[in-house]
Amino acid sequence: MPKPVKIIFLLTMTSALSFGFMHLFFPQINFERLHIFLFNLCSGGTIILYFSENFEHLSKRVWLFFILSICYALTAFFELYVFSIILALIMAFIVEKVRVYVFRFFPSDFFRMDVPTASKFHHASLLCLSIGLIFSAFAVLNHQYIHMLPFRKLTLNTFFLGFSFPVSLITLSVMFSMMHRARNLFKKRMKVLCFWTITLGVIIFFGFILFESLILELIISIILFIAVGTVLYLYVFLGIKEQRKSFLTSGIIFLLLTAVTGILYIALYFFLGSGSKEGEIVLNLHRIISLYGWNMSGLAVISRFHNFPIKLHSGYVIILHWIIVCIFIPIGYYNVSFAIISIAAFFIFLLLLFFSKGSEVMPSTRIEVVP
Repeated sequence: MPKPVKIIFLLTMTSALSFGFMHLFFPQINFERLHIFLFNLCSGGTIILYFSENFEHLSKRVWLFFILSICYALTAFFELYVFSIILALIMAFIVEKVRVYVFRFFPSDFFRMDVPTASKFHHASLLCLSIGLIFSAFAVLNHQYIHMLPFRKLTLNTFFLGFSFPVSLITLSVMFSMMHRARNLFKKRMKVLCFWTITLGVIIFFGFILFESLILELIISIILFIAVGTVLYLYVFLGIKEQRKSFLTSGIIFLLLTAVTGILYIALYFFLGSGSKEGEIVLNLHRIISLYGWNMSGLAVISRFHNFPIKLHSGYVIILHWIIVCIFIPIGYYNVSFAIISIAAFFIFLLLLFFSKGSEVMPSTRIEVVP
């Protein structure tokens, strides 16, 4: 990844975190859309497209996606919804162009046993990104203008999850591409089962959110937790030992914690109702671990995928990452001093990740080494 692009992502991600603390200074303004969209859509979505095209530099259409995603975040924040709808549809078209370039229009490879699991996750990431953008446009259209569907939670804010899911899928794609060949049929089937459970599970979970069915949300959350635990098991025993494995193993543990906090939040919502202080604390922790723990681990590896190994003491950096995610940011959400410390520490963390020297090899990102 060229140095100017690294600087842009460094500033975008740091800005995203900064907006997450803006309620401490401007409590009357909700900065959540800028906070989430700058990280998951602007940074995450662009890195997914860059990784998928497998070019040394960002192509013109990926640059266009990044610029439009910034505009989308701003129009959503300022509630300029007509522009948000138009921008979402244009970005979805760009994602589809990349998806068809890398794969094909109809995702028939999802149903083929000879297609590696990593390739399935990669294709699903692009497909979910484009579908998420289209549905976000429809959600805005429905909620603000036509009121065709009566779902209370069919709003733009619900798609915070939708834009996080493609980042999760592309990270899982990288993880499965770095596994040794499964020596028995059972583990091969486990890989495929993980793909379908996670992919369909999150989609079904989103449906349960719309229908506001807490019991079903809790059940599918537990199923997803088991699926993520299975991925961790496979990666620990089949993962190729190299520097990236440390970051991704740390990331999958973050994902397990995300699942645990999600289950806990649903349980608190069920027993205490909405608006409880305990539920708010758990929900904030859930978002922080998801965004800056799991998603950041994946984006860190993907953004430097072409030049690992990097000259970096992985252990110290991973410890710093955990301190930022589990201590600094959660406390900083309520305390100005820790908010400033969090931003500074996160900036240093990104500097270490993006600008540590590494090899300049350009391996393919489209073919899994082992099925």
